[in-house]
Amino acid sequence: MTKHAGWWYGGVLALLVLTSLIALMAGTEWLGLSQVTWAVSHPASRAFVTIFSLRLPRILSSLICGGSLAVAGALFQAVFRNPIADPSILGISSAADFFKLGGALLLPWLPGRNWLMALVGGLIALTILTSGRALTDPYRLIIVGVALDATFVGLQQLLSSGAAAVSHSTFNGLTWSDTATLLGLGVVGLVAALILAPWANYLKLTDSALKNVGVPVNVLRWTLLLLGMYLAVSVTAVVGTIPFVGIVIPNVARRLVGHDYQTVLPFSMLAGAWLMLAADTLGRTVIVPSEISAATMMAVIGGPFVIILLQRGRGFHGMSTR
Repeated sequence: MTKHAGWWYGGVLALLVLTSLIALMAGTEWLGLSQVTWAVSHPASRAFVTIFSLRLPRILSSLICGGSLAVAGALFQAVFRNPIADPSILGISSAADFFKLGGALLLPWLPGRNWLMALVGGLIALTILTSGRALTDPYRLIIVGVALDATFVGLQQLLSSGAAAVSHSTFNGLTWSDTATLLGLGVVGLVAALILAPWANYLKLTDSALKNVGVPVNVLRWTLLLLGMYLAVSVTAVVGTIPFVGIVIPNVARRLVGHDYQTVLPFSMLAGAWLMLAADTLGRTVIVPSEISAATMMAVIGGPFVIILLQRGRGFHGMSTR
């Protein structure tokens, strides 16, 4: 890691600490730092319940979700060699959401139903996405992905008969049980991603070059794809679909800390955690006592970012992930 990258790591860690502290204090009722400190030693107080039963699970959940989505996007971009490849716009997350809804309606008795059904949906979408020539054509990949996303969103609306969606992609109301599920699934996936970061660097070379030195290209590609899909559907299973985190953060990370995925992935994990926490905190405080969902906040942030990214780049090939 360069000294320059070290400064950016220090900056994002400082932002994480500061934003976490603000998130603990901010809400429908502002709790000052002295009140937060006092609540720790008074478990029967209203402030304690507000902090430890409502705000802390939400903070931890947003941190793990943001880190997971950012790393998932970075892995997809490494495999597809496409700077806007991300599970949220390629149909992976919407397929997971659709199958989660189907499981709730048809298999309410199934243990671990949400995650299992979301995983099935993600696998089906990934299989469709990678069949044919989409892997070798960045334009075709995005078109197929957007079509998949629209298809599964439409199917979800049909299945819910036009009613409000089961998942609103918000952290509001998450319990410690939900948080524990997210932490368990997320930590496993993130640790695996950090261990396998060198594999993403291998994919900067052409397939023929990798085969010439005996590297199993398909094993690398599918391992990273499945890991990225796992991280994305784990978030979708508990929270719902949250767009653009996996596009915004990895592209910013490559500009700030370089193109080595052993640096990009851990930075993306930290920066994604901060962005999600900041977006959720802003969304629940800007129009108190109502709130704006995390998905809406990220759409507002990420949509313009992608437009600028595409307008300033020279097409997909002009914006390298290498």
